[in-house]
Amino acid sequence: DLVFNCLVDNSRIDQTALCESREHSEEKLLIRNENTRKDAVRGGKITKVFFLPKGDFWQVKNGLRSLVSNEAKLKQIIGVDRTAAIREAEHEATALKKEADELKKKLSDVQREHKDMKRKWNEESKSIRKIASNLETLQSTLERLKEEAISSEEVTIDTTDLEEDVKNAQDSLEVEKRKEYELSESIEALKPELIQAQRDHQEILSRNEKVIEDMASVEKEIEGNIKEAAKRQKNLENKEAKLSKLEEGVDQQSEVLKERNTKVEESLYKARVTTYKLNEAHDEGGSIELSDEKLAAVKPVETTDTPDTYKKKVQKMQKKIEQERKKRELTDSDPVVIFEKYQRAKNDIASKLNAIKKVKANVEVLIADLRDRKNRWKIFRKHIGRLTNDTFDEILNKKGSCGEIEFDHQTTRLNIVVQKDNTNDMSQTKDVKALSGGERSFTTLSLLLALGENLETPFRVMDEFDVFLDPISRKIALDTMVEIAKQMEHRQFIFITPQDVSSLTPDPKKLKIIKMKPPSREQQTLEEVGLVSPVSK
Repeated sequence: DLVFNCLVDNSRIDQTALCESREHSEEKLLIRNENTRKDAVRGGKITKVFFLPKGDFWQVKNGLRSLVSNEAKLKQIIGVDRTAAIREAEHEATALKKEADELKKKLSDVQREHKDMKRKWNEESKSIRKIASNLETLQSTLERLKEEAISSEEVTIDTTDLEEDVKNAQDSLEVEKRKEYELSESIEALKPELIQAQRDHQEILSRNEKVIEDMASVEKEIEGNIKEAAKRQKNLENKEAKLSKLEEGVDQQSEVLKERNTKVEESLYKARVTTYKLNEAHDEGGSIELSDEKLAAVKPVETTDTPDTYKKKVQKMQKKIEQERKKRELTDSDPVVIFEKYQRAKNDIASKLNAIKKVKANVEVLIADLRDRKNRWKIFRKHIGRLTNDTFDEILNKKGSCGEIEFDHQTTRLNIVVQKDNTNDMSQTKDVKALSGGERSFTTLSLLLALGENLETPFRVMDEFDVFLDPISRKIALDTMVEIAKQMEHRQFIFITPQDVSSLTPDPKKLKIIKMKPPSREQQTLEEVGLVSPVSK
């Protein structure tokens, strides 16, 4: 009683009727007065009559019936095949066009029959007027003759032939009047069919126009998606070309870096040798003996000076050496050869420093590209979360509930908020344990379906998903799962349940039901098997 009163107050179900089809609803509930040409609804308080399969309804106001189409459609988010939707719309448009052609043909037949009836009626009316005119002429002649007979008693006139003509004319007049009445009845009987055919024709035209508009909008949307996909493909190719160039640059710089590391190791080895010789020379003051173990233990002196500082020091020492050589008049080798070696070494160092700068620039570009990729990944992750949340709420709405999924990426947690009644904010809860077994199972099932729509897995298997569901929740969940599975033709769904699935209709192309054989229940006692001997009394 409480649920019924709530539905009456909120949805006014006492003023609404539901029928299997439009014809069935009109047959059972529509009252049509042929005299006043006004319609009414049988049932007293009923104001709207809904009928399947799309939820359209008709209502009567001031004796006039109006048909209203249901414009609400199911939401399509991810995994929806636009080609199938267009194909279905085209199929519906073809069926509507065929129905419109049939109605046009029927309307033309009715109009042609009406025209023929009207022509016959005009001919009969013309004949009736002609007979009436002849009858009036004969009656006037008869009256004139009767007056002449009264005025002249001696003259006797035989009017039998004229009276028979008058009688025959009256009989013909009655026959023509009867035919006129029958034609009028036929015309009046055909008028409701003509009016109904005109109404149906107008409704079909309006529905055809709406279907054409929907198809045009869908085609525009598909063209936009194709252009966007082409643009993204072009950007992707540009990015891949740029990435390949960067990878080649990285490989080249890796080779350069490898050579630099080799030279650094050589320089480190020389520095260790120099440091070892310098320390041994200060400590022992004698000859120096090199060994690999001692050399490995030597650590070069760390400094914060730049290479330019040491270059300047080397140049300064070289100048002093040259000055001392000049003072002492010492000769070593050709100065031209030494200068050429110096120039080559200087140019080599400059080229290596330039290569290092290029490597640093490439590294900065790669870091910026990585940062951009992370930002786009975060945007995509947020988009996937929003789509999953919308799908979760849409599935819960089928049971009269609503919900929300909160993705906490900082703490890697998934929080669920469920509202048992989507019209009552007080029924909202964040603790899933506060729900009943059936509500918790339906919520878990809705979450799995919402997450699965965005995972893009080719196979999905669900085992015993409806064990704790009540019959209503189980039917809603099963219909929802089958509907989603039929929409995603590029995936395969496997549902395993011990419950009855007789409410589902197998489809050779999309839905296949496999039932296991029942287990053998033939049981025997231990005595029959022979494991235990019977006890004697």
